[in-house]
Amino acid sequence: MRYMFSPEQLVSLKAVVEEGTVLAAADRLGLTASAVSQQLSRLQKEAGQPVLVRRGRNVVPTDAAEVLVQLASQLEQLDEATRAELENLTSDVAGPLVLSSFPTGIVGLLAPSLPSLHEQHPLLRLTLRELTPEGSLGALRRGEVDLAVVHDWTDYHKALPEGLTAHVLGHDVVDLIAPHDHDLRIGRNGVVDLADCGGRDWVDDSPGVFSDWLLTALHERSLDYRIAATADTHPSKIALVAAGLGIGLMPRLGRPDLPDTVVSFPVKDPPTRRIMLVHRDSSVRRPAVRSVMREVRRVWSEEQA
Repeated sequence: MRYMFSPEQLVSLKAVVEEGTVLAAADRLGLTASAVSQQLSRLQKEAGQPVLVRRGRNVVPTDAAEVLVQLASQLEQLDEATRAELENLTSDVAGPLVLSSFPTGIVGLLAPSLPSLHEQHPLLRLTLRELTPEGSLGALRRGEVDLAVVHDWTDYHKALPEGLTAHVLGHDVVDLIAPHDHDLRIGRNGVVDLADCGGRDWVDDSPGVFSDWLLTALHERSLDYRIAATADTHPSKIALVAAGLGIGLMPRLGRPDLPDTVVSFPVKDPPTRRIMLVHRDSSVRRPAVRSVMREVRRVWSEEQA
């Protein structure tokens, strides 16, 4: 018997397996739940055995589904490798390319890269999506994004999912920001030691790796402190610090110019973010991917100069 599995059927199955429900898979694929269910029914008929079994509200893949999902992944890799070969047949960098990044990566890297990319490669059709690093990695694996700017922390490296390759651009240092009329103790070379910041009010981030670093540093030094506010965007944090609500920590990448009412200082032994470009292994030969990576690297180098 010769099986005729359509790519659409395999994509639907892969989405359901990864998302856990038909409804979530349909939302991801931009289809109706009924359309996804029809694709699964046709696929199950072609396979001649069940591919999913229901368990509560979720569906669980069978052994047959695991085989077919592996085939779907192989077809995705073949599709991208073929796309790379076709793009290499022409000297033009052209076609669609989807980029993603966390907010300050867009501000500090992707947005400044766009004018030069548009000028050098007018046939390149870029689409940008703002996603968390975790969201970008998931979108890369699903084929929804082609190239992503992501970050992790130097003492908390992310484990990349299988099939993805990372290129480290460099490290983004975190500074301390304070109201201009602060009474902080400033050390040599303008450096602030957190050990001298006891009894302070802080404008912190929401719970996460960055906030954990600050709270751990304060606890290790047995310092009194109060979290006066939590804010995750640069403008919000800057405004709260300017208003005198507390001091805070802020990475340099994508940081807007500080108003006269706020000053920044380097921190002794600061936390640093590792900034990376990530793509699928199979897209490494795509001229569009290489061109965008080259331009983003140029912008990064200029920012660090």
